[in-house]
Amino acid sequence: MKKTTLLLGLFFCLSVSLFSKGGYKIDIAAHQYANDSIYLAGYYNGRIYAFDTLRLDSKGKGSFIDKKALDEGMYMVYISGNRYYEFLLGADQNLKAKIDTTDKEQPFNISGSEQTDAFSNFGKYMTEKRRVQQDLKAQEKEAGNDSTKIKTIQDKIKELDDEVVAYQDKVIKENNGKITGLFIKALQAPKFPDNLLNGDPKDKYNAMARYQYAKKHYWDNIDLSDKRIWRLNIIHKKLNDFTQHMLIQTPDSITPEVINLIEKSKADSLSYNLMTNYMINYSVTSKVMGIDKLFVEIADRYYFTGQAPWADSTLMSTITKEVRKVRHNLIGMTARNLPLQNYDGTKFNTNELKSDFTLLFFYEPTCGHCKETTPKIYKIYQKFKDKGFNAIAIYIMTDRKEWSEFIDKNNIHDWINAWDPDRESYYWQFFDTSTTPGVYLLDKDKKIIAKKIDAESLEKILDFEINDKPFETEKKEK
Repeated sequence: MKKTTLLLGLFFCLSVSLFSKGGYKIDIAAHQYANDSIYLAGYYNGRIYAFDTLRLDSKGKGSFIDKKALDEGMYMVYISGNRYYEFLLGADQNLKAKIDTTDKEQPFNISGSEQTDAFSNFGKYMTEKRRVQQDLKAQEKEAGNDSTKIKTIQDKIKELDDEVVAYQDKVIKENNGKITGLFIKALQAPKFPDNLLNGDPKDKYNAMARYQYAKKHYWDNIDLSDKRIWRLNIIHKKLNDFTQHMLIQTPDSITPEVINLIEKSKADSLSYNLMTNYMINYSVTSKVMGIDKLFVEIADRYYFTGQAPWADSTLMSTITKEVRKVRHNLIGMTARNLPLQNYDGTKFNTNELKSDFTLLFFYEPTCGHCKETTPKIYKIYQKFKDKGFNAIAIYIMTDRKEWSEFIDKNNIHDWINAWDPDRESYYWQFFDTSTTPGVYLLDKDKKIIAKKIDAESLEKILDFEINDKPFETEKKEK
């Protein structure tokens, strides 16, 4: 079996600085690492890149320095042995850092920049309040069944939570428009209105309203057109959580939400570039069946309309090729009516066959996966053939002897064995047969309801559609 994989990454040059001016200097004092090499690295587009290397002197001192400033974001001093220390870097980039591994409480100190100091102070505060919270939780556990004591402790935890929220709001306000404010605000979840927050969690209507509100306001605290978010270790986690857990996992639910995120990023060219690339990669790698609908939508809306200036001819050629494979066989589409020939030479059209469910199974005998899958698919056909299920096994080559031997060897004579020796159907333009076997399940109206699934998934779908679904409908009607 041949399998092609589309890998879409960043199609622009990543340099030390993409959009900032000036320079940086970070003095390092780390006596335990005298004569060792250390690295300055940072987050960018979900990955960590090294930007500078420094060999400390015999006293463990040295400086990272360059005439070009680093972009604002989350950085780290990395030392061999997987030891690293993170810090937030703003516009002021003249810093002093001290590393002392004997200091268990605070082995890394960095100062000299307003934003670096603000973030450092925020980290210290949160660490201390986390300890207080852990102590209170331990006391609550030790309280046993003493309801009065438990209530007192829970009140203290609530007071602590309110104090932390107030502190965060204060820091965000003090650093409005700056990298520290941007980072802390991005960490905050949207606040529910009182009617949803205090509603009955067991009430399905309240639960649905909470879900809808959370989805709608998920991005309230993040400006998707601010390119600085791509240098924080937050944005990819948020995008992964939103697409994989916040959205209903169907193409029709995912596609409009993804397009909305891309549109929100368009105010800045770099953010727009990165968001679009993230989403087209997501559409290629996601396991959601039919997600290629999103891939086609992004291609049509942005790449094929000239709204993706970063896309060179090679990328455009790749996207065009991949779109052609799936454009005419998306979930929900009516399958192309193919003129084919039976094994005995009788001609027929695929969509003229009457059945509740029809399987189009494209294969070639030399494909290893086809050899393994065909008997499994045939067994499923045998199980459901008397329950409104039909199968058309389409041999995509033109060697009748090879085809006949494969049919005999697998004893698959009683389903519809078909081929297109004269190449009249152009099936390869309407179905993706670049990877075999190709599996397409159609409903009674010949609309595609499942594709690119294995035998186990096919059996589960048919079990539900033929056996379980009618039973559930009957119960509801009663």
